[in-house]
Amino acid sequence: MKKRLLKPSQIITLRDYPVYNEQILKIYFRIFQKNQGKILPPCPVIHKSTAIPFVKGKDFKSKQYNTMLEKYLQENPKAEYFLLDGGHKTAAATLSHKKIPVLIIEKDKDFKEGKKFIKNGELFGWYMIEKSIKTAMKELAKHHFGTKRFMTVEDKVKKMVKNKDVPEYMIKVYKKEK
Repeated sequence: MKKRLLKPSQIITLRDYPVYNEQILKIYFRIFQKNQGKILPPCPVIHKSTAIPFVKGKDFKSKQYNTMLEKYLQENPKAEYFLLDGGHKTAAATLSHKKIPVLIIEKDKDFKEGKKFIKNGELFGWYMIEKSIKTAMKELAKHHFGTKRFMTVEDKVKKMVKNKDVPEYMIKVYKKEK
């Protein structure tokens, strides 16, 4: 497990468009705006070389999903990581033009380590810690299954700004510092 700072274009986000809790987004945005993002726990991600959340079904919908995901990865080579948790944090960091603090899951034992971090308060908000990368990919595939489009964190934030899904002051900060 490694800690790193990533660009929003490197992370494929969850299907949480727009983010569901504006209050949490406001808190995280404020933290990143004050350059205090380092106090927040990192967002767990898995690199595409470790695993890709394909579905196993042979039916039309499963094949369609797998083809769409494969095509997306080919067309977006910079999108290297799958977000496991942290849609609000990643959006807030991006709106603030800050890199995203992540925890790169590389081995099954990293999930066990993640649970220890939760117990001692170093990590919070990651509610579904799996037991293995295989299980995490199954859950992520279930989460994404049925999506019409994959997006990076950067794409999601651009769409949220364009559609005015976030408060005006966040839009101003995002547009001003670009």
